[in-house]
Amino acid sequence: METEALKNALKSDQLAGAVIDCWENEPGIDRELLDRADIATPHIAGYSKDGKANGTAMSVQAVSRFFDLGIDNWTCKNVELPATTEITIDETSKSIEEVLKEAVLKTYDIREDDEKLRLSPESFEKQRGDYPVRREFPVYHTTLLNSSPETIKRLKTFGFKTR
Repeated sequence: METEALKNALKSDQLAGAVIDCWENEPGIDRELLDRADIATPHIAGYSKDGKANGTAMSVQAVSRFFDLGIDNWTCKNVELPATTEITIDETSKSIEEVLKEAVLKTYDIREDDEKLRLSPESFEKQRGDYPVRREFPVYHTTLLNSSPETIKRLKTFGFKTR
């Protein structure tokens, strides 16, 4: 990453904003860039349970192919679920974007990670190490009240299951 170039682009309004997860010189992140970012997280993009399970499966499958172990289709079973996988949203008086935002934030509110990093950037590594359970959108079932076919289509595009 070119931290100085990104800061200059933000200062001169060449970029409207920035969402940053990967930082140059981690864990010693640039505080000025942190202040300029719209959303900042401590390099946790791949920390979902699904990402870890998929990475593990890919590794096991590669070792199996290399040593001809016969478990080339191995997958992780019983990956821990969140407390609830059900999301109900009433679309009445909401735009599609508002419904999508509500669905996403009910699965994971990135603003909490942003706030923690801003309050304590020196604990970057601890925040990564103590990262909570997070699952990806296909784990969640959305029930839409007063919904449009377009909203359902968009939720499915994000990976949500719909009812």
